[in-house]
Amino acid sequence: MNDAHAAEDVVTEDWVFEDLHKRLPVHGVEIAWDDWGTSTPDAAPFLLCHGYSGSSHDFALHIPALAADRHVITLDHRGHGLSTKTHDAASYTVDQLVADLAALIHTTTEDPIHLLGHSMGGRIALQLTLDHPELVRSLILMDTSAWSFQPDDEAIREMMASFIDRFDPTRGLPDLTALGRPEQELIEQTCPPVWNERKAEMSAAFDPWALKALGEALFKGTAGSLRDRLPEVHVPVTVICGELDQPLVDQVPELTEAIAGATSVIIEGAYHSPQLTHQTEWRQAVEDHLARAR
Repeated sequence: MNDAHAAEDVVTEDWVFEDLHKRLPVHGVEIAWDDWGTSTPDAAPFLLCHGYSGSSHDFALHIPALAADRHVITLDHRGHGLSTKTHDAASYTVDQLVADLAALIHTTTEDPIHLLGHSMGGRIALQLTLDHPELVRSLILMDTSAWSFQPDDEAIREMMASFIDRFDPTRGLPDLTALGRPEQELIEQTCPPVWNERKAEMSAAFDPWALKALGEALFKGTAGSLRDRLPEVHVPVTVICGELDQPLVDQVPELTEAIAGATSVIIEGAYHSPQLTHQTEWRQAVEDHLARAR
């Protein structure tokens, strides 16, 4: 896709969203998912895997264009968006989310997929690729880590760990809006108002028990590291990250070097969600990856 085409695809104010309409009963919950477009011999299915506290809505602005010439699949992880909220911390582990994702892929397609994982979704996508290599044709790791989501600053790291420890899910979700600044201001400027309104509704649907359990996994490191297993990845890989997304952007060189043939794209001026704040650049990086993987 050339730059002129990319510029035309930036979402405008008249964009209209659609919620996920399909449900997959799996492992005691219902996973909300949906798909668009059709597979072709030259375009394997492309699955978008969102991050911690997010939902498939995080990619909704791009689905119409991505699905124009391929089969696109999205889901809401358990505890997120429109999927089941278990209100049980024990049901929210990275391993369980990997198992849910594997079940969805087995159900929705017979072909290996191109897989994009954002943030926590990247950790899930990487583990799926390692544990089920037959399911994955190529991989995009976006603003994510194979070993640690913890900030480099010790004081901030301890503050986040303390928050997770003290958080009581029986009291409901805390107000996390301030934690997203200054990126949140960019998102409000670059995304249509109707998208921002629905994003707020989807964020409010996050299960507090998932916040607690998955927060421990990511920000206290209980999910474990996949660092030593990176050389086992043998599919085309692109690592995408916002230039200002600390500490994850600092991990990009090692993450890329450890995977044979991997390439990286740093999006200038972006933080943690470049698909929202730098839509043209993000789409160009995705299309370049899919063309290379094809």
